Amino acid sequence: MSNITSVISGFFEDVGNFFRGRAAVGVDIGTVSIKAAEVSERGGKMSLVNYGILETKEYLNHPNKAIQTSSLPIDENEIGGYLALLMKEMKPKTNLAVASIPSFTSFSTVMDMPLMSPSETAKAVVFQAPQYIPMPLDEVLIDWFKIDEFEAGDNKKYQHLFVVGMAKSVVQKYKTVFKKAGLRLTALEFDGFALTRSLSDAADGDTMIVDIGGEETELFIAAKGTLEYSGGTDYSGIHLTQSLARSLGITSLRAEELKRRRGLLSEGPESELSTLTIPFLDVIIQEANHLRDVFKRRYGRDVARIMLAGGGADLIGVGRYFSQQTGLIETHPNVFRKVSYNLRLEPALRQLNNELALAIGLAERYFL
Repeated sequence: MSNITSVISGFFEDVGNFFRGRAAVGVDIGTVSIKAAEVSERGGKMSLVNYGILETKEYLNHPNKAIQTSSLPIDENEIGGYLALLMKEMKPKTNLAVASIPSFTSFSTVMDMPLMSPSETAKAVVFQAPQYIPMPLDEVLIDWFKIDEFEAGDNKKYQHLFVVGMAKSVVQKYKTVFKKAGLRLTALEFDGFALTRSLSDAADGDTMIVDIGGEETELFIAAKGTLEYSGGTDYSGIHLTQSLARSLGITSLRAEELKRRRGLLSEGPESELSTLTIPFLDVIIQEANHLRDVFKRRYGRDVARIMLAGGGADLIGVGRYFSQQTGLIETHPNVFRKVSYNLRLEPALRQLNNELALAIGLAERYFL
């Protein structure tokens, strides 16, 4: 097994940090924004001590100005400069960072195989990986974890494994980005793991997490704090914005402003906004229902709840609409169940729950 975390730098190599005061910055490099959360830990309790969000608006008119997409690789020099600018504004007290790997830059799948020891499982994963990862094994890093165990009709024990593969060239780009920003990258993590850690715990039932970004939407199914399935679609926030701009004959910037201000609850002269945005949301919902069906066939369980996160979750009424169309119970993100915060942030808590969920989940990884 080639583990993504250990290959990068040796997680927790800087043991001295434990004695100087534990803190880490979780960095979510998305498609149109960079979000960072500095989290500290004292006596087993974590707290948000600092955060920052840098978002580009140029992508609204020029798609090639996005930070990264499934078809647009990250530019380490440009994004390293953006991250350095964000760190200059935040002034974190630590340079230790944990970053996410977007689903669209990696390959993930769920494997079923006989229950065996971790070392034997690792060998089996590498042996079977070429069936799922369309790259030569010497060019990719492979990470995996066991989801659960189950018995089949032959009364033998099997295991579900979540397997992630990522090109070594992409890892190198991320290392360069963080070096340029003056940060020490201690770990890279598949974003679904970090979101699940931030938004789900052992008491939660099967939940679909819909992370609506600017250029991509990622879908994850989590149960009892464990990521069990993932998927995604290219339909996202920008498609809603561009539809409004074309239909109303206004600029993309103006359309983005209207979308955020009115959402799906528009009435009177602006009621057309809802009519124009719903078809694009329905495409995302169709993909969510498909993922739900695949999950049910594999695990024999149905998803019960749906949770929206990311910048697209700020759209007024969008969670209710997803709930109505899927028949799932709407539940709201609450990343502050385990992480305390300054009470002055209370007015912005709903937005921070949506936008910082991934960054906080990444920072939490440092203290595991």
